[in-house]
Amino acid sequence: MSSSIVTGFSDTRPSQPHNFGPRCRLAPAKKCCSGDAANPHGIPPVAAQFFYSSPIPIDDPLSAIAVANDPRPQRAALQPFSPGDNNALEAAWLGLATEQYARNHDHARRRRSPSPSLANANARELAAIARRLAVKHADKHAREVSRRDSVPLFDGTELPVGDVAPLCCPDLLVDVGLALRGSFCAVARRRQPMLDPQAIAQAVMAEMQTMRYESSNGPSPQSRNSSTATSMSLGALVSERVMSRRDSLAQTRDSHQPSTLELSRGARVQSQNVGRLSTEQNAIATVPAKPPLSDAGISGKPFIRVGTPGTAIFSQPSSLSNAVPASSTPVQHEERRASLPSCETAQPSPQQDKQTETNSVDVPVGVSRLHEVALPALQMKPIYWSPVNDMATVLRATWFYRDDMRPVDPSVANQLEAGFRELKPHTETWNDELRCAVEVGPLGEEKVSHPLWPKMPDPSSKESDDTTDPFLSSDPFCAARCFHGEAAAEGTLIPSANEDNSSPLHTQRKFEQYHVIYKDEKNAFLLKPSLRPSAYYGRRPVAKIIRGMTIGIPVVRGFDYEAWKSKHQKKRPQQQIASPKQSSPANRYGGGGDEICLACKVENDRSQVTDLVLVVHGIGQKLAERVENYHFTHAINAFRRAINVDLNNDAVRAVLRDGQNGIMVLPINWRQDLSFEDGGPMREEDKANCPVESFGLKDIEPRTIPAVRSMISDVMFDIPFYMSQHKSKMVAALVKEANRVYRLWCRNNPGFSERGRVHLIAHSLGTVMSVEVLSRQPTIVPNLQLAKPLQTQFFEFDTKNLFLLGSPVAFFLLLERGALLPRRGRLKPGANVADATSGDVVGDAGKFGCLAVDNIYNILAREDPVAYLLNGTIDPMFASSLKTAYVPSASPSFLQSMGTAVRGFVPGASSAPATASNPAFARPPTMRLPSQLELEVHDFTREEIAERKALLLNDNGQVDYFLKSGSGPLELQYLNMLSAHTSYWVNQDLIRMLCEEIGRRPGREHTLPALRAVKATKRNLAASG
Repeated sequence: MSSSIVTGFSDTRPSQPHNFGPRCRLAPAKKCCSGDAANPHGIPPVAAQFFYSSPIPIDDPLSAIAVANDPRPQRAALQPFSPGDNNALEAAWLGLATEQYARNHDHARRRRSPSPSLANANARELAAIARRLAVKHADKHAREVSRRDSVPLFDGTELPVGDVAPLCCPDLLVDVGLALRGSFCAVARRRQPMLDPQAIAQAVMAEMQTMRYESSNGPSPQSRNSSTATSMSLGALVSERVMSRRDSLAQTRDSHQPSTLELSRGARVQSQNVGRLSTEQNAIATVPAKPPLSDAGISGKPFIRVGTPGTAIFSQPSSLSNAVPASSTPVQHEERRASLPSCETAQPSPQQDKQTETNSVDVPVGVSRLHEVALPALQMKPIYWSPVNDMATVLRATWFYRDDMRPVDPSVANQLEAGFRELKPHTETWNDELRCAVEVGPLGEEKVSHPLWPKMPDPSSKESDDTTDPFLSSDPFCAARCFHGEAAAEGTLIPSANEDNSSPLHTQRKFEQYHVIYKDEKNAFLLKPSLRPSAYYGRRPVAKIIRGMTIGIPVVRGFDYEAWKSKHQKKRPQQQIASPKQSSPANRYGGGGDEICLACKVENDRSQVTDLVLVVHGIGQKLAERVENYHFTHAINAFRRAINVDLNNDAVRAVLRDGQNGIMVLPINWRQDLSFEDGGPMREEDKANCPVESFGLKDIEPRTIPAVRSMISDVMFDIPFYMSQHKSKMVAALVKEANRVYRLWCRNNPGFSERGRVHLIAHSLGTVMSVEVLSRQPTIVPNLQLAKPLQTQFFEFDTKNLFLLGSPVAFFLLLERGALLPRRGRLKPGANVADATSGDVVGDAGKFGCLAVDNIYNILAREDPVAYLLNGTIDPMFASSLKTAYVPSASPSFLQSMGTAVRGFVPGASSAPATASNPAFARPPTMRLPSQLELEVHDFTREEIAERKALLLNDNGQVDYFLKSGSGPLELQYLNMLSAHTSYWVNQDLIRMLCEEIGRRPGREHTLPALRAVKATKRNLAASG
């Protein structure tokens, strides 16, 4: 029995205690202490806690997977991150704060003009943004395939200050908004005129014109005296554009022209008025923006197609797409590159790239490190697959309800924290004030009762707008960048909610009429109007609070993890979840101490996953874009949980090899970026070769029975698409997605490419595509180098085991006149060297069916109409001589259950043998000796070659295995046929077989007896002749 620890379960043996040093994952994040420049008043740091709300549990892979549309309130379903993850998140959160953000926020909130040093820094930042966006859009439009007009040529003269240059495309204004969002908080963008998106867009256009002029005629007159990017001149240009815009807006209001809201739609208005510019302004028409790419699939942005209040008026910019556009021909490419500057000649400086990277941080979280939290957006999303209703919001809480440690709403928590910083209840002075208030009576207690919310100003007052923004912002971007850990915030699923509005988002004030009484540095009480101190009614709550009584709603500052566990995890299972890489984020953001935490090292080594399983889907994923329940990712999430559960079964752990340490199952969604229904993948490189008169599926599809036609096209059309000109694109999409996931896994799990094993599970059409790739796969895969470009011709990993589920590969081998062959020179453990090099047994790479794998398993449901047998493709006579093989049952039979029950009651009865608990250990039946006639007519040379092939293809000597339906005498094959092709992911027998075959020791001597090939009791003489 293996002594390994399965992922998700820690060893019950005593381990070294954590030292809570700088390199310990449980060490608290370093906060601003008393006397620091960021904390001049000596306010005690707050113990913040991050929470998440997700239908998929990330800290307990064995818990039941919640339904996506959970009716429970979101706040009630909040779960705290583990201490290690929380420390990593807090360290990353505190690392986002900068002095420039804080100063801009403070000046904007107080309606003060930036100081000269801050104004210079802002000008340099705006110049960097303009330069970066100019390079980006210049390269973008250089790659576009268009014979229409180009970007306006700059002849060395500037446009008059009052004129507005046309934008190159509507995406420019969107990119400007995103760039400003990453460099300035919402308050600063709303109140500082220098940060007007329209003015920044004009500065980008001027920079693009300058870049093109320099690439054609040398340095322009404006840059002839300077070798750098002239950040101050760009800053001055921005300010001029802002002032001219303000003047024009003032004139517009006086002349009753369109409103400010209409003028704010600059990209649309300017793109419509491109042709109206006169020749006196030395400008020509720009390139009209190409229609946005229609993303019908789940391309990592599933909520773009959902109508939300925060959806931008423009489509998702093509510059944010995962696909990199490429030119159609080298000649056209060179022509376009000659008209606009290249990226190589105008790259942003390394400082700008570094600053862009530090604007956001992704922290891996969870027991299996399958999700990451994007900071400061406070969004949790999966790492290895596109979000499918499993993108969750994250809450950073600072104040909590004392009774159950649930987080207080961020807006209320920030008001509590603002009052805490104003009254300073952690000081001895506050204690004296409380004692004096109690001695004075109700009038004294009224003085220490602090209103939770400030008084709303009079709308007619001129000062009303100055107090609109609270002292502590609940906006995630402001809370992270403009403060030093004291602000609470909550993320949102809307990508750009309330980012560039002209006014802050007004929400209903919770506990609006409440007062708060701070008892000490940790405890406070929220009092409704009928409980707060009153001399008129003689109420004295402060005296009761001092005596230890609870009045109102008790809240505490800082999270207590032990109190949370005592309230919410009373029936916690003994298996304490251990993360494979929980020490990595803490080490990344922690201090640089030399002392290594032995407990963290032991947990890290004990929880390293040794087997990675990539699952390739088949047909039907186009339907999943409309019906989410059919999505492949949901099935694999449940399948992964079933694998983790079965790995902890005693019967399975008895066959695991030494050092086997868990199985990770990840989906390969290769179909999500392809759209053949409109004639092919609608990408820029394909549009170039698409003639104007080309037609799509909608042009030839009748309008009758639309529901049936839509179902057929979404489910069945992948097969004819694969057998058409799109085959190479589909195979390339599979290879690209598999290699992308594998690279991500290796990047997050260093050393896996050297010590880990990779296996493939393919279903339906995915089996044919996998066999196509593995047929041309190199026999020896080169070592993975993450610095090199992604490979799209073959897998960048070596496949140990290939499991084909519901596979039509045999039919495609029949069409191609191929055969299933072992690969020459592939020496797997226990293989005969002579067989691996014999020309009669093995084949070479490039032949369809000659696979570079160690073992192939063809698993079929008996009623699956798509599945075909593969033993016959090795040798028909050999296949007919084998007895039909079944996947061993994972559950004991009725007689075995009765025997176990009887042995439990009968004294002295022996325990059940190993074969009773695990049918895979059952001894195969005894073979019958052949007769004299069979010996005379049988071709033993052919049979020997076939057996040698089968052993190289599978250690068990055969490839085909049937799943037992288990319906008994009432089984109806034609009824079971309807669900047989999709029933593999929930079959417990298949899950047990996968765990044992993936986790066992390699080599034929370690195979399970129940899976080994067995000769049939009667030979088919006609086939043998």
